[in-house]
Amino acid sequence: MKHLTVPLIGFCLAGPLLAQGGAFQTPGMPARSASGQTDRFSSEFNPSLGGVIDSLLTWRSTDGSNDDGVQIALRSVEATMNAWVDPSTWAYVVVVASPDEGVNVEEAAVNYNGFGGHTSVRAGRFFVDFGKQMQAHEHDLATFERPAVLRAYLGEELGGDGVQFDDWFAAGDEGAIRYSLAIFDSLAPVVGSELDASTSEYKDASNLAYTARLTGFHDAGERGVFQWGLSARGLPDFALDTTLGNGGAVGTQGLSNDVYGVDLTYGTSDETGISGWTFGGEWLTSRGDLNAQVDDMGTPLNFADDTLSVLHGNRSGYYVWGEHAFNKFHSAGLLYSEFEQAAAGAPSDSELVAYYTRNLTEFSRLRFGVSYADPEDGNDSTAFLVQFTNFFGSHAHGVNW
Repeated sequence: MKHLTVPLIGFCLAGPLLAQGGAFQTPGMPARSASGQTDRFSSEFNPSLGGVIDSLLTWRSTDGSNDDGVQIALRSVEATMNAWVDPSTWAYVVVVASPDEGVNVEEAAVNYNGFGGHTSVRAGRFFVDFGKQMQAHEHDLATFERPAVLRAYLGEELGGDGVQFDDWFAAGDEGAIRYSLAIFDSLAPVVGSELDASTSEYKDASNLAYTARLTGFHDAGERGVFQWGLSARGLPDFALDTTLGNGGAVGTQGLSNDVYGVDLTYGTSDETGISGWTFGGEWLTSRGDLNAQVDDMGTPLNFADDTLSVLHGNRSGYYVWGEHAFNKFHSAGLLYSEFEQAAAGAPSDSELVAYYTRNLTEFSRLRFGVSYADPEDGNDSTAFLVQFTNFFGSHAHGVNW
């Protein structure tokens, strides 16, 4: 057992009586209560802890490529904690470790619900409220990863440090409508592997990134539910830079990009509420500054006059999917996505994914699938995937509908 020693005779003489009191007060400073919900020796605070281990086996074959074969990877290990801070406030933390990104605090936010009604405010780091899938973590998706159009226009994960306002209200007797508005310090765009996107550390309020969403739920028939949604992500000011062949760098500033989306979802179930169908889709458009490439100004070996040529325009894409739940253990689905690349000439990419999910228990899930990618300006590829995901403890994120 570790012992706490205090190099002050007065503290030693006070013994346990003082140890159970408030925090140490510096002489001459105002008295204050101990920080936190309990004192340092109390065990009353009991947050919900949980975690996820997500593994993936992939066999991939690409036309005209030697980079084929099998890969077994631990995709991520996630640790979560969430708790009520007081009757009006709850908070959660999500820490994720992955081979590509290392250890990161993906989400850490406080949610305040004390305004009355259905209004709430979230502050901290959290995923953006865009469409039906961007709020969820990868292991919580119905498929192995986000649809191709989302990865291309918004990224595999999109979170930031910000503040979000939420509210919802009844729409008649058979529906509800929710809206949210959020501002973020930065939401870096997806612009290509060779380019680095960034925003200034301090910026005018008008240059903060923002998101907005309006969505509604409505009963559709005896056992059906229909949802519609409108989403926006704005980035009014960002910069791009890249490294040149001579080790130097070139960049450009004052860029902007907006992404808008429309989503529709319909679900229906049988009288048990377990077996049923879900159909959905989302259309997105990315507008503004999309990408950039190095312009050597006609002098390939002279890097001194190189500049970045920015691609400006509009690109669009969509995904549609359907899934059937046979029962609480078995489900299968199909997803198709197609989008215009952020490149000159707007070549298109398409992706088709078929999958089968077997819930082994309430805490373990096994998923099998095949994915076929068909880029207009590249080589087709086929992948067979097996995903094994295990949940333990309390698993919860700050996801809203």
